[in-house]
Amino acid sequence: MDISSWLESVQPGTRTDTKPRQQESATNTRQRKSQPQTPTPTPSTAAGPNIRSPPPNKRRRAQHDDDNDGNDDNEPADPDTDRTPRGRATLSNSDRTSSRSSGASRISASRRLARLELAPVNPVLITQIKWRDSRMPQELKDVLDSLEDLQSCVVPDYLAKDIEARAKEDPEFHNFRPSKFYQANETTTGAPTFHPDLSLDEVLEVFLAAEECFDENHAEAGWNSLVHWPVFQLALGPIKPPPGAAADIIQGQRHPARVRAMPCATARLQSRPYGAKMVDFCIFVEPQGADAEQVDQIREERDFINHTDYLPLRRRPIALSAKSTNPGEGYTDAQIQLSAWQAAQWALFESLLGSRATQNTLIPFLPALIIRGHEWFFAATTKSGRHTVLWVQKAIGATDSVLGVFQIIHALRYIAAWIREIYWPWYRRAILQVPGNEDMGG
Repeated sequence: MDISSWLESVQPGTRTDTKPRQQESATNTRQRKSQPQTPTPTPSTAAGPNIRSPPPNKRRRAQHDDDNDGNDDNEPADPDTDRTPRGRATLSNSDRTSSRSSGASRISASRRLARLELAPVNPVLITQIKWRDSRMPQELKDVLDSLEDLQSCVVPDYLAKDIEARAKEDPEFHNFRPSKFYQANETTTGAPTFHPDLSLDEVLEVFLAAEECFDENHAEAGWNSLVHWPVFQLALGPIKPPPGAAADIIQGQRHPARVRAMPCATARLQSRPYGAKMVDFCIFVEPQGADAEQVDQIREERDFINHTDYLPLRRRPIALSAKSTNPGEGYTDAQIQLSAWQAAQWALFESLLGSRATQNTLIPFLPALIIRGHEWFFAATTKSGRHTVLWVQKAIGATDSVLGVFQIIHALRYIAAWIREIYWPWYRRAILQVPGNEDMGG
């Protein structure tokens, strides 16, 4: 029995009046037996004699389940990284649902954010992307500019004939103009591409799955498995490439690495209780050869290369983290969880760099994603003094249109190229401490 149900079952009164109440109850019982009473209709009698009403506690739980729609995995973990989560994490599903649907839920999110801003360890600030803000590095502005430019040409030209044929029968292709196509053998960065060819049928499957999730009010877990994860796979390929597949080699680089995505909804910050949900997906680097050996050397001292003890990521450095929510739900909580998660990642970098940790030796920003049902937003965190600053939000596409799915895939592939060309060389040099002249081949 949970606490709230127990409290509801407790009747007011004290020990001193137990006996009189018992006597009064016995008298009332005898009176009721001697006087026929008109039965009060109950849900079961109103529905019919053969239909039984569930016990009160089950009726309450069923009602909460209807309201919650199975979406109790949206409950945010306490993001204060210098404290242990409070007892609130042990509340029942119904308690969590009622708290989210009340005004107290919104106040709670505001208080968590206020506490994060003033936290003695890993404080966080959340702000809208503002180009005039001097805290936003030029490197982040350049990426935002590129993401904006990428929104026009997002469809590979090898799908042009298939799309032209579909457009004659399906009005969902009304906005596929010639300007939306790009030559597949060219990339926006000049580096070789390692992404799998897209199948129009697979893109349509994602679009229709997103339509299903929205129309039928799927829970967050449904969106993640039916829509969000397939988008990551279409953009970056499977976690494990087929045997014999070449590594993602950067031009002139002797130390290649694969860039892939992974669901990680059960990942937690190290030393935090299990079930303290933080993010839903990440994009990571799969080190190869000598780099993998260097990662293992670091792990000899700290077991995990990342700020999480999630086992599948123990030797795969995280480059991007993503948090998802249902349409219209939990957006502030998503920002809080994502910022707290990446604040811990920044703290890890500073710990591994030690005395070398300065504004010049750190990566300028860490990329992130916030996914709200159909809508995908690019975000990023930077360091500003003691604070981690979460910058939100730059729309990169939406799964409520077929073209929008292509936009998201194209943006993810650009981010993956940035990870290969900028993030991974920095990580090798700063964290793995590979000499600079080994980054590039001769």
